[in-house]
Amino acid sequence: MLKRLLMTAAILGLGMSVAAHADDYKFNLQNNSKYEIIGFETFEDSKWSKWTGVSVKPGETQVMNWNSDAGDCEVPFRIIYKDVETEQYTVDWCKISNVEVQDDKVTAN
Repeated sequence: MLKRLLMTAAILGLGMSVAAHADDYKFNLQNNSKYEIIGFETFEDSKWSKWTGVSVKPGETQVMNWNSDAGDCEVPFRIIYKDVETEQYTVDWCKISNVEVQDDKVTAN
């Protein structure tokens, strides 16, 4: 009986671990501009943090992952372009799933 109880607890623990990974916050970074995106940064704890592996050519979309569901919903971000000066934006990350970059603006929905 104890063995069965321990196996059940282990299975439930595994399920909880998988569920925690499912709660990571993901969004799509859509590049509908003529400029290549070579980086993405967020401003938290009074400093800019560079995300790794960001490379989105014009016409492409990259899935981005915060690897967490904790923290503030409104976090400033910058998109780093290959040939254009970077601007700062702020969105409510708790309410959006797409960031779309166009030649003259960035929108979120």
